[in-house]
Amino acid sequence: MSTMLIVAVALALALALVSVVAIRLVKQHRRTRRQRQEQLHRAARMASPPPYGLELAPEFEALAYENANQDLQGMSDAQLREHYESFGRAEGRVANRLRTRTDFVEQIAPGTAVLEIGPFANPVMVRPEVRYCDVLDQAALRERARGIGPDYDPDKVPFIHYVLGAAALDGIPDVFDAVVSSHSIEHQPDLVHHLQQVARRLNGAGSRYFVLMPDKRYCFDRLMAESTIADVLDAHQTRSKVHSLRSLIEHRALITHCDAERYWTEGDPAHRIDAAAVRNAITEWRDSQGAYVDVHAWRFTPNSFADMMRLLKELELSPFEVERLYPSRLNSNEFWAVLRL
Repeated sequence: MSTMLIVAVALALALALVSVVAIRLVKQHRRTRRQRQEQLHRAARMASPPPYGLELAPEFEALAYENANQDLQGMSDAQLREHYESFGRAEGRVANRLRTRTDFVEQIAPGTAVLEIGPFANPVMVRPEVRYCDVLDQAALRERARGIGPDYDPDKVPFIHYVLGAAALDGIPDVFDAVVSSHSIEHQPDLVHHLQQVARRLNGAGSRYFVLMPDKRYCFDRLMAESTIADVLDAHQTRSKVHSLRSLIEHRALITHCDAERYWTEGDPAHRIDAAAVRNAITEWRDSQGAYVDVHAWRFTPNSFADMMRLLKELELSPFEVERLYPSRLNSNEFWAVLRL
C-alpha cells in the first residue's frame, strides 16, 4: 500500500472519528439542555404552584426553538434567544412547545371550570366541563351557519348554556376558573366594559382569560389604523353597546382580502376606497336604527394589545395584566394572550 493511500485512509478514519465525536457532543448538549429546562420547570412549579393546575408555556423556550428551526441547530441558549429577539419573533417562528391554537387552550388543565364566549360553529374548546355562551341559542346558531355557507358546519355548534341578553356576561349566574374567547374580543363595542364583565365571571385572583384574536397586519383589517387608548376610552365613556358609524365605514370600505399567507409574503395589497361602499355603510348604519351590526371595533398587533392592557390596568379600568403573549406565527392571522387577575 502506497504512503499516500495510507495517509488518505488515516485522514478518512480521523474525519469519521471527529464526526462521531461531534454527533455525540451535540446529542449530549441537547440532553443537558433538556434536563436543565426540566429542572427549571420543576423548580418554578415548586416555588409558585400555578392556580387551578394551569402551567403556561413561556413565549420562548430554547430547546423548542432549536428543534423547530433546522437552520439554528447547534446554537447556544444565549444565541438562540438573541436570534429570536432580533429575527425570529418578527419572522413568525415557532419558539415554544405550542404548535397550534388547540395547544394554546389545552394549557387549561382538564376538569377546570371554563366558559367559552361566542363559539358559534367553531368552539376552540370541546370538553364536557366547558360551558358556552352566545347571543343566540343552539338552534338559531345552526340556522345561521346553514345560511352562511359551507365554511360553517351546523353540527359543530355546541349546546349554548347561557344565551346572552341585555346584561351580556353579567347575566350569567356562575363563575369560572378560566374564560376563553376566539375572535370575539375585537367585536366588543366597549372593550373596557367587556374586560370588566369577564373579570366578574372569573373566580378571583389567579384566574385567567385566554384570548385568541386577529393580528391586524395579517387579516382584512390590514389597511386600518391600530386602535388607540383614545378610541377605547371614548367608547367606554359613551357606554357603547353597538358599533359606531366609523366602525361600519371602516369594515365595509377599507377591508381587504383574508389570505394571511399573502400578507406575510406580499405586504400591503393595492386598495382604492370605493365611494359606493362608504355610502352603503352610512345607509346601513342609519337603517339599523341603533340595532347591533356585527363588525370589528378593535384592531391590534401583539405589541399594541399588550400596551393597551398595560394602560387600562394602570388607569384602573381593567383588573387584568398580561401574563403571557404568544406572537403571531408565520402564515397565521392571529396571536394569543393570557390575561390574569
